[in-house]
Formats: sequence, structure tokens, C-alpha cells
Amino acid sequence: MRNMDSLKNMRTRIANADPLVVDTTVAVVLTVLICGLIYAFTLERPPIPNVPNMRMGQRFMQQMQPRTPWLAYVLAVGTFMPLALRRRVPWLALVLSGSFALAYTLSPSTPPMPVVFAPMLALYTFAAAATKRRSGLMALLVSAVVALVPVFAFSSSVRWVAELVGTFVMLAAAALLGEAERNRREYIAVVEARVAEAERTREEEALRRVDEERIRIAREVHDIVAHSLSIVTVQASAAEALLDAGETDKTREAIQNVRATGKSALAELRSMLDVLRTGEGDAPLTPAADITRIHELAATVRDAGVDVDVVTHGDLSMLPAYAGVSAYRIVQEALTNVVRHSGASSALVEITVGAETLAVAISDNGTGATIQDEASLPGHGIHGMRERAEALGGSFSTSALPAGGFQVAASIPISRSTL
Repeated sequence: MRNMDSLKNMRTRIANADPLVVDTTVAVVLTVLICGLIYAFTLERPPIPNVPNMRMGQRFMQQMQPRTPWLAYVLAVGTFMPLALRRRVPWLALVLSGSFALAYTLSPSTPPMPVVFAPMLALYTFAAAATKRRSGLMALLVSAVVALVPVFAFSSSVRWVAELVGTFVMLAAAALLGEAERNRREYIAVVEARVAEAERTREEEALRRVDEERIRIAREVHDIVAHSLSIVTVQASAAEALLDAGETDKTREAIQNVRATGKSALAELRSMLDVLRTGEGDAPLTPAADITRIHELAATVRDAGVDVDVVTHGDLSMLPAYAGVSAYRIVQEALTNVVRHSGASSALVEITVGAETLAVAISDNGTGATIQDEASLPGHGIHGMRERAEALGGSFSTSALPAGGFQVAASIPISRSTL
């Protein structure tokens, strides 16, 4: 385990090191190694006996002088040292290394050495670093053409053709490996980009859901608290006036209405908070308030001094939960505005259940101002009602009545085809 950790640490340090330093070190090591091989090959040695299949080596050794051929060293250095630039300037490293390697191979006074390794490494790096596809293979073809011209121009030996084929195969392998490495890096980059995009999208979706839930909770709390407190305020004022007039029985009735309204609001708030505490899986399956309780809602408003008539068309119990709750909250907010702002003595709530939509209309005979611009209105009542209706794909409108008063109308889809 310790050896594995040491190996990983070494690989990490090498990966984080300056590429020029690493490549220069590799180029120097390879140059020293190839020069050492040249020196060892050119040392003076005893004559080689006649051995079958060794005539070419015997002829070369007979032609070699005891001294070290300086041209071999120069060409070897020119072949391997450009590798120091293979990641900084890949094409330059390939051109220089390939040119010196070709000159070394064609020179009659240089010993046979694996100088093709340097162009292979340079071609691999060029293919891996290329920004265009198949650039490495194109460089391979150009190298092959450059090598073929002098070989067939200066020699017709079968040995040269065989060596050229072998060299081309090795260079082709290097180019293909470079292409594979470039494709691998591109694939990893695409995968990482997709993962980052998915993570960003997931975070944005989570934030969007949190914002939607926050707005929904704020809207629910506003509807419950605003309606209940408005009714409680009106009833408390009435109780105070009745108490001053000495009407004990009516005062007691007004106080009882205040208590009933408060208990109802607390029950709705407790139901909503239970959902937040325990999660939707443990929450009650029935809504705390829906349109089937419209008569109870109207009764609380009547207790506040506004005569409310409710007219329904259709079976309210067959409505989907989302439509029933939203319609109830719209009616609740509209009646709250009637109590707080209109100065009306009566209000009419009309609810019509159609085949595809649920329509509600709340009108009063008050003297509320005509709405010219909803954006300029204080509070969140009108905005909240509009958001409820439009969030379900419905519509919402407000208008002043010709005979006086004000009307709020909303339409909510109740079939899947209209959502």
C-alpha cells in the first residue's frame, strides 16, 4: 500500500510539473542513451568470424574506423533534443526530429540505431495535441512521402524498402495512439461538461422548487391570516360597540364569532405546518380548506356584517383537490377584500362547475376604487389570486360593475386536456 501511495504521489508531481522541464529531461536522457549506444557500437573490437546471415554487419564493421564518427553524434542530438519542445511546439519538434532521423538513416557512416523512436514520440504528441481530427494521420502521410523520395532516389536496395515499411508501421502506430489519446481527452471533456451542466441544472431546479414552495407557503399563510384577522378585527370592533351600547347577548355572540374564527385559522395553520414538519407522506390526505366549505366561509363573512349569498352550479364534491383549494383561496381573498376595503353591505359568490373548467365570480355593492394598474396596488391579494389561477393554466380578471361595486372572476381548468 505504501509503494502504491508513493507511485501515485510521484505521478501527481510529474503531472503537475512544468511540461518544458519534463520534456527537456526526457530528451536529454534519451540523447545521452543513444550517444552511449553509438559509442559502444563504434568501439574497436576483434574481427568477427564468418557467420551466416551476418555479412551486412561484418561489412559495416570493416568500414567503421576505430575513432568515433562525430556526424552520428550530431545527427543523434538533432534527432532527440527537439523532443524538449514536443508539448510546447509539437509541429516543430516533429519536423526537426523527423528531418534529423531521416538524415541519420540515410547517412552511410552512422551505425544502425533506433532513431525512429524520436519521430514516433513527436508524432504521437502532435496527433494527441492537434485541434483538428486526423491531423496526426495527415502528418504521417506527409512524413512517409518525404521519406520515400530520397530512399528511392538514392537506393534501390530491397533492404531499404523493408526498413522503410517497418519504420512507417511504427510511425503509423504512434499516430493512431495519438489520435486515440486525443479522442479520449475530448470524450472526458464532454463527459465532464455534461456532468457539470447536469449538476448546475439540478441545483437550479432545486432552487426553483424551493422558491416555488416558499411562494406557495407565503400565499397560504397570507390568505389564512389576512382573512381571519380581517374578520376578527371587524367582529372585535362590533363587540366593542355592542358592549358600549349595553347589548350583552350580541356582544357575547360577537366574541364567540371571534373565537370561532381564530380557532378555524389556527386549525388551517396547524394543518399546513404539519406538512412542513412531517413531510407530505405523513400529512392529511384531505385539504384543510376547499371549495366544498364555501358556506362555512360565507358564514364567517356574514358574522362580520356583510350579507353573502352563495350560488353554485354543479357538484362541488367532484372537483379535483387542486382546483377546489385554489378556488376556495380565491373566494376567501376576494371576500376579505370586500370586508376590508369595499364598504359593501352585500356580496354574491357564484360558482359554476363546467365540463372542463371551474368558474368563480365574487361581486359586491361597495364603493371600492376601480383598479387601473394591479402593479401599483399595495399588498399581495390581487397578485396572489391571479398567480393561483394562472399557475393552473386558468385566467383571472377584475372589473368595476356598471351599477356600482366590484367583481373578481377566475377560471380554473379541471380536466387534464386543458392543463
